[in-house]
Amino acid sequence: MLSRRGGDALSRDHWAEIERWADVTVVRTDAAPDRRSAVRVLAGADLVGATNLCLPAIDAELLDALPRLRGIVLYATGYDHLDVALLRSRGVGLSVLPDYATTSVAEHCLAMLFALATRLHLANDRSRGRVGPGVSLRGVELSGRTLGVVGVGRIGRAVAHRARLLGMRVMGTDPDERAADRARAQGVTMASPDELLSGSHAVAVCASHAFGAPPILGRAELAALRPGALLVNVARPALVDTAAVLESVRSERIRGYAVDDSVLDPVCDDDVLSQGRVLQTGHSAWWRDETLERGARMWGERLVAAVRDRPRDAVTWPATEPADQTAEVVG
Repeated sequence: MLSRRGGDALSRDHWAEIERWADVTVVRTDAAPDRRSAVRVLAGADLVGATNLCLPAIDAELLDALPRLRGIVLYATGYDHLDVALLRSRGVGLSVLPDYATTSVAEHCLAMLFALATRLHLANDRSRGRVGPGVSLRGVELSGRTLGVVGVGRIGRAVAHRARLLGMRVMGTDPDERAADRARAQGVTMASPDELLSGSHAVAVCASHAFGAPPILGRAELAALRPGALLVNVARPALVDTAAVLESVRSERIRGYAVDDSVLDPVCDDDVLSQGRVLQTGHSAWWRDETLERGARMWGERLVAAVRDRPRDAVTWPATEPADQTAEVVG
């Protein structure tokens, strides 16, 4: 596997099972290899296991140089940085971990929402002399207000469940009818995107992002938000038009924006950052003790499944006949 922890990333039991079925090369690296290094390291690989941080850029040129490659087992839930259509056309499979961080990300989403509502982060900064008395600490209560959840998949439903326990009304929107039905069964009122945006005091973006897709909340959608709304993006930053949301914050059209990434310039955007009206958490929603333990176990399980040609949670995977030969895995 391409991992910062190398062989320590998996349990002994998982390694023993993988090595029953495959010849394994372990690469310990702190970053994704460049094109030349990736070709050298992966040239003989049938399968690649990698974390997002250590996965090289997968494009047609790299796939041309790796004719044996038939599968990638990714330690991640999101895969919008990968061109699944390209992988499918080249007969390269992709297996992911769709549920290893659901609880952590849902809790983080609520934590960001609480921060915007209570301005807790600014109260802390005030006590440390980092913000002056001109920055307001005045917040709002969330109980009794309406939360709109954009994307009611695993994470969106987990957010909705927790918000309802806090006394919030919850609306949801999702083009996937199966996800919508599951949310309805949980007590979420499903609505059109326009109804949700105009009717919610706070909006949580929990949707998945397709490779190369435009934002789902652009200027028009942000203009439809209820005045004074709070907006939390615990999914991909590309789902929200950053320039447009900054305009909405600066014009005080919305009360605040929180994103689990770092997308603003600390100098050019110091006004909204220092006022606490934009909160960035640097893609840390998944970084929890329990999530790391769960992720290592689930990654090991999926690597074992892939080397046995029985992939789990496959986004795409080529149909193959059972083979007797031993695969080679860079994992």
